[in-house]
Amino acid sequence: MRILNLNIKLIFVFTFISLAVFGQVRKKACDSLKALISNSYKNDVFDNHKDVLRYSTELYYISKSKKDQQGILFSLFEQSRIYFMENKYGVTLKKLSEGITMAKEMGDYNMLCRFILIYQKVLAHLDYNNNEIKKLINKCIEFNKNVKNKDDRHINTIYILVAQADAYLNNEGLSNNMKEVIMLKTQAYTESLKIKDNNPLKIFTQIYALQSLSWSCALSRNFEKADMYLHITDSLLAKNPNYYFNVDCLITKGAIENIKRNHLKAIEYFQQAIDKSEKSQAIFHLYTVYPMISASYGELDDFKNAMTYSWKAKDMSEKLRLLRIQGHNASIITKINEEINQPFEKQEFPYMLVMAGMFITLSAGSYYYLNKKKKGKNTSEPATPLKYADPIDYPDGNTTENDAEDNKKLVNLAKEDINTFYIEFEKNYPSFQFILKEKYPELNLSDINYCSLIKMKFDIKQIATYTNTTLRSVESRRYRIRKKMELKGQDDLYIIISNIG
Repeated sequence: MRILNLNIKLIFVFTFISLAVFGQVRKKACDSLKALISNSYKNDVFDNHKDVLRYSTELYYISKSKKDQQGILFSLFEQSRIYFMENKYGVTLKKLSEGITMAKEMGDYNMLCRFILIYQKVLAHLDYNNNEIKKLINKCIEFNKNVKNKDDRHINTIYILVAQADAYLNNEGLSNNMKEVIMLKTQAYTESLKIKDNNPLKIFTQIYALQSLSWSCALSRNFEKADMYLHITDSLLAKNPNYYFNVDCLITKGAIENIKRNHLKAIEYFQQAIDKSEKSQAIFHLYTVYPMISASYGELDDFKNAMTYSWKAKDMSEKLRLLRIQGHNASIITKINEEINQPFEKQEFPYMLVMAGMFITLSAGSYYYLNKKKKGKNTSEPATPLKYADPIDYPDGNTTENDAEDNKKLVNLAKEDINTFYIEFEKNYPSFQFILKEKYPELNLSDINYCSLIKMKFDIKQIATYTNTTLRSVESRRYRIRKKMELKGQDDLYIIISNIG
């Protein structure tokens, strides 16, 4: 009896320690991912966004597995932010819908406010009227009053003020009341100075307010103030480089020189902005700058270049129009609007009861497992070590209806969200990465991700589209993989990958 009691005590201790250790490992993983994402606000480059999206997606699934709702909210916000910057409006709306629903359930006014601030920007890009957008801004003001943390409240206020100012503007960035616009944006900049110096979002938010203010000053021909704010922005960017803000600054500087009729200098700034934007495929930046550089060349009577960029502007306008059509999802927009306007109810979740239930279940399971293992010690034969088959001999097996349905979901997921596709693919084909890595150790994670797309039978055009890269980059990646695997032709690559289960 005493031995039995000792075993039970040991099981409880073992279970508690296991839960604590496992929880700490996952907590460290979440904290590391959050730190990497937060660091992107301090030092941001165009190709860094793919990494941030990857970190955010990983954080989402880790947080979901440990039921960390704050981690889920954080990851959803970052995914929404990046997808919006990449003009992927459809997937942005899906992330926002999930985030807004969860924030309301948790009673998190701060995150709810931030999700809505991105949402109103999406609607602005989708050409919704200003009255709808103003209603959302008013909701943000209402929710922000309940945010307890002063820094969070200041940050939200900055974005609200800029949104209020932008609601006055037309497509050219002008308004009948530019004084009101500049006053609101000046308030936003003043508000940014109130944020504590140790807050990682301070510089980012300050640059955002300054950039918007200097642009409006330039368009209202207040060049002295525009130059002053740009000078402050440049000094902040020198210490905290941010790719997209740099492009915005170049466009603003070009606009100022254009208005001053220094067209050659304007073209110099615009061309730098175009080079950076074309490299990163920043459609909205190109949509903004192409007509401006075309006008500059026109003023210099260089009609050849003026016409070239005019056609590019039309092409970019058409691309943006198609993105808007593809991304517009009326049912999700209706759902989000209903969620925002419903009465705010905070529901408490019985976490302690759930934890107690999990603890009892795990303890009982551990006790059953240890006793079963003890009884079977004298009767069982030594286990034969598992050997992995050669990749080419590793069959897929018979495809069931469930397999076909899973593959269909994966195909749709690759079209919508490539980073989530990689994670779901790994769940559906758990041995795929292990076998490839074991047989071909020179393959890195990017190579294996590419192979997963081949496994789904995507052609190079589809891979280029889904991964937002060029055909040439996809072909180069395929060539490098073949070399690492020491294969003669691309057919060999497809055969080997198809036969890995």
